[in-house]
Amino acid sequence: MFYEEKVSSLSGLAKRLGSLDQDAGVRMLGRSGKRKVLVFVTRFGSGFIVMTYAVRSGGGPGARLQTVELDEVGKVVGVLKKFAKGRLQAWVY
Repeated sequence: MFYEEKVSSLSGLAKRLGSLDQDAGVRMLGRSGKRKVLVFVTRFGSGFIVMTYAVRSGGGPGARLQTVELDEVGKVVGVLKKFAKGRLQAWVY
């Protein structure tokens, strides 16, 4: 069964990232300049991988723009904050 929870604040997202399982992740809609992006966060061992994709015209992920490996929740939140323009739109799955 697929489960997904909407998160509407960076502080709530930071809490969820701290307890993220290996098979869970985060999906976030954001902006990089004028471009809409999809940002995915997964857990890998004790660290995190943040992948950023351009949004295609149909709303799905297009070309991968960036992949970053980070070792702390605070660093992940810092990266996500750069993409969160206005109200946070993120889901934990």
